[in-house]
Amino acid sequence: MKSPVLMTFTLIAVVAGFWGCNSSSTESSNNPAKPNILLIVVDDMGFSDLGCYGGEIKTPNVDALPDRGVRFSKFYTSSLCAPTRAMLITGVDNHQSGLGVMPPNHTREQYLQPGYEGPINNRVMTIAEVLEAGGYHTYMTGKWHLGHHAKDYPANRGFEKSFVFLGGGASHFNNAFPLSSVEIPITEYVRDLQIVELPDDFFSTINYTDEMISFISKQKDDAPLFGYLAYTAPHDPLHVTDDYFKEYEGVYDVGYAQIRQKRLERMKAMGMVAKDVPDNPGTGKFPTWDQLDEGSKKKQARRMELYASMIEQMDTNLGRLIETLKQEGRYENTIFIFMSDNGANPKEAWEYAPNTPESIARDYDNSLENVGTANSFIAQGGAWSEVSNTPFSYFKTTTGEGGIHAPLIICGPGVQKRESPVHTVSHVTDLFPTILDFAGTPRPASLNGRELAPLYGVSAKDFLSGSSDIIRDTEDSPLCFEMTENKAIIKGKWKALMLKPPYVQKAEWQLFNLETDTGEKNNLASSNPEKLHELVSDWKKYAKEVGYIEAGQAPLILQIGSDKFYSYEPLND
Repeated sequence: MKSPVLMTFTLIAVVAGFWGCNSSSTESSNNPAKPNILLIVVDDMGFSDLGCYGGEIKTPNVDALPDRGVRFSKFYTSSLCAPTRAMLITGVDNHQSGLGVMPPNHTREQYLQPGYEGPINNRVMTIAEVLEAGGYHTYMTGKWHLGHHAKDYPANRGFEKSFVFLGGGASHFNNAFPLSSVEIPITEYVRDLQIVELPDDFFSTINYTDEMISFISKQKDDAPLFGYLAYTAPHDPLHVTDDYFKEYEGVYDVGYAQIRQKRLERMKAMGMVAKDVPDNPGTGKFPTWDQLDEGSKKKQARRMELYASMIEQMDTNLGRLIETLKQEGRYENTIFIFMSDNGANPKEAWEYAPNTPESIARDYDNSLENVGTANSFIAQGGAWSEVSNTPFSYFKTTTGEGGIHAPLIICGPGVQKRESPVHTVSHVTDLFPTILDFAGTPRPASLNGRELAPLYGVSAKDFLSGSSDIIRDTEDSPLCFEMTENKAIIKGKWKALMLKPPYVQKAEWQLFNLETDTGEKNNLASSNPEKLHELVSDWKKYAKEVGYIEAGQAPLILQIGSDKFYSYEPLND
């Protein structure tokens, strides 16, 4: 059997051979027409958190990006981290790329089935595999979350150099405690093909940036580079270094409603949302500020202080990377793509099974004075996540707008600057063909005699260059979603939505007009049954095409344990 490294070299050789007969590939790797590409992904950041999206959080480096490009107001992702990342780096729907459901949520019916393998599968190519064969240097730092066996490491999926965290979330310090005991098998850091120990002064945001800066600074030739920097901030646990510990002290003492309303005012003023979009008080699933006692208010305000500090610290470190590109003479020829992987996260620390409130209280010091340090574990929580997702309803894990509607900024050479946010619909899979178009490097239809899964994404290059007014016509090609039995379809101005309990009392299709109801408050299913039937029929067609498998009753990991689950070996029973 070939070693993982040899398999990588074989793949590169085969793909390079494909381009040998392509005239565009014969250009020198030094061709200045090929831009550098820097893809920055943040983890669980809400739609309205950035300054340039209406937030009060200080993000000057991110805010400067649209001064050279485009802010998107209608960018869609999956409702969970790993499926979004799978679609991002393959351009293929998550049900075909291996992340039909995010581990460890597989039920017995889904486990190891085609499209539900857990890691990204062999029916796709990553953006790094394609670009590396097209003459790019490919670097990655940060959160991978797309497979923890050596064959699935970034180093074996096209990345020349990598320093990555394999799991979904962990302490941001060097103690690296997992979100829960079921994540222990995947809570590891890898440099290229080696599992590594973390230095004593490790902090995720700083070290991910340091590593990317090192990769770029050590590149001595003029070949174009692709850098994928996947921050784990602001994913819980909410952790900051000492210099950010009191950065937002007192800012959030005014409570949820005032912060939300101020954000909405700024969003309207900058054209991010329409002037008539109403204030959205949320789903009503969490206590209002007035319902909290003074002690609870202090704890809630402290959560958001830490969350905001994590985002500002990310922005500061991104500024260091941008300065490196300028010093290296690469900045002007670099396309920047900045996005969040889904909406803000409502989960509490004890909602990561099998955690409980009692186990969190026992294992961590979550006193008001200590939260944010290495031995604390708190999360943003539901009420603040709804504020972060202003003006939308719901949050990560759901297919409500607050779960799948995220910020996206693109700027750089070939991107026409727009003064105001753009309102064309785009999807995370669109970034794959867009990047390849700018790089002049196509993805083959097959590899090693194996047909690759079809791209779900469409290139946004014509839109970004100003030669087209839209990216996707969802009236003709509806945009569909499914994750853990939460479903949605967007077709023109219409959206059909199905949420499962506990988000709703009963799982049934609802219908909304997103043109007039961004908050998904007015269910039109009973007054427009024909339109609902049309959309649901379209969703069922999509489900059949991508190989959707309906979930069973219970996650398999609870039956077989995490070690067996993450072995990804066939079950014997």
